[in-house]
Amino acid sequence: MKHVRIVAVGMLLVGLAIAQDISRETTAIQTQDLLTTAQADRSLAMFVTAVQSSGMAKMLREEGPFTVFALSNRAFANLPKEDRETLLTDRAAMHLLLAHYITRGSIAADDTASLQSARTLVGVKLHIDIRSEGSYVNGAKLSENDIRCANGIIHVLDSFDPGLVHDAMAMSRTNREAK
Repeated sequence: MKHVRIVAVGMLLVGLAIAQDISRETTAIQTQDLLTTAQADRSLAMFVTAVQSSGMAKMLREEGPFTVFALSNRAFANLPKEDRETLLTDRAAMHLLLAHYITRGSIAADDTASLQSARTLVGVKLHIDIRSEGSYVNGAKLSENDIRCANGIIHVLDSFDPGLVHDAMAMSRTNREAK
């Protein structure tokens, strides 16, 4: 019986040590801003490039809080090459597109009530679809993990809303014609 208690106490101490390590890792992530956190994630490299080309980098370092629905490298790779290149070189069009994927406030993935009422930086309500296999934002599957940052939360999406890309491309064409 004495050995069982010693083993139990030992396991409790190991569990506490692991919990402290996890807590330290979480705290380290939470002290970084949204942009720094995204830069550290290789799967968001194209999103970071898009943020920088749109002029929104400074905003993602500010106090916030913001909820960023960051588009994965896969989402960018699935865009037609010409559209991707056009958007990355047209600051206003990329800004318009990304502003549809950022909201004010921190919204956790499991807070579906807040997700369903969230409005983007351009004032458009997010289209949320809750299915048995997960949640979808503007037609893209929402990552199940919240990436918590000092000034908000990042959720990773696997695709763009084609309608939003179409609108951004139309804006880019208008910008080119006006020049």
